[in-house]
Amino acid sequence: MAKDPSFCHVFLSFRGETRNKFTCFLYEALKAEGFVAFMDKTDIRVGDEVDLTIKEGIRNSMSAIIIFSQNYAYSTWCLDELVLILERKKNSRYFIIPIFYEVEIRDIKHQLGNYGLALEKHRKRHNDKVDKWREALVQVGNILGDHVEGLQSTFIQNTVKLFREKLAAKFPECRLPPPKISALQSGSSSSMSRPEPSNDTVILYTVSVNNGLGANGLVKKVLMSGNVVFEERNCSKEPKYLRELEELVGNDKVRFPMVIVNGKDLCGEEEVEGLDDFENKYKLMRVLNMLYASAKSVESLQDMFSRTTSLAGGSFQDTTSNSMYGRYL
Repeated sequence: MAKDPSFCHVFLSFRGETRNKFTCFLYEALKAEGFVAFMDKTDIRVGDEVDLTIKEGIRNSMSAIIIFSQNYAYSTWCLDELVLILERKKNSRYFIIPIFYEVEIRDIKHQLGNYGLALEKHRKRHNDKVDKWREALVQVGNILGDHVEGLQSTFIQNTVKLFREKLAAKFPECRLPPPKISALQSGSSSSMSRPEPSNDTVILYTVSVNNGLGANGLVKKVLMSGNVVFEERNCSKEPKYLRELEELVGNDKVRFPMVIVNGKDLCGEEEVEGLDDFENKYKLMRVLNMLYASAKSVESLQDMFSRTTSLAGGSFQDTTSNSMYGRYL
């Protein structure tokens, strides 16, 4: 199949909240398998109408993967994209794969929770579009999709595999790029091939400090620089992750942010096997150790200040030392 400059195998529809958590990794996984994916590069959208680039991306794609998240329906752009995608699907072989990221399918299909609230909010300015958006949500809610569950890297790998199968079934005349995983398993010794990121199980444990910026953002940036597929588990939002981490490394060894590779602390005493294809592995370890050292210095200063004010008869209390944020960076 001849490809024009705007051709793409798949259009990715998503809200910006999933960009760095999920969508960018799905995009890179599709790209690594040789597929051309359209992913909007900006979260800054001016005006109410979907721009021409987005419309062309949908028109020139063979399929769409829609990542539904908590705030997807609050974006009129996302809802307009959804309508255009469903229109593209009519009377064609175009297919859709819905993905549900931290949201239930019933919320989309029946407009419950944030989806119902969002449509009511839109009625003030877009009353003429709300019924069409609601109809589109009902329609896409009847298409079989998957919830993001378990290890994110495995889910993404399975999604790419499913996409390949659907594309081959819908467009048998389309010459698909050869699967990279098969090439590796067949013993290819090409210097250009490298192990897939999903070969290693990488989990980043974090706490909510400065809305994910600072230390958490720095570690994510290093991981993403090497295309490492990882799952982030926020212990502030889900206490079960903290208990999970304590059982894994021991209560006295927990610190944040923490990178676990194949079940072991990347900066722990035991040697970690994995991330051998990640050029910045040792840079990441240095960054983590610097963050841990900085956290200890801050704790020492807090303790010293607390003791000093106590001896001076002051009433200072270190209210942060017993909290999750004070205990960990």
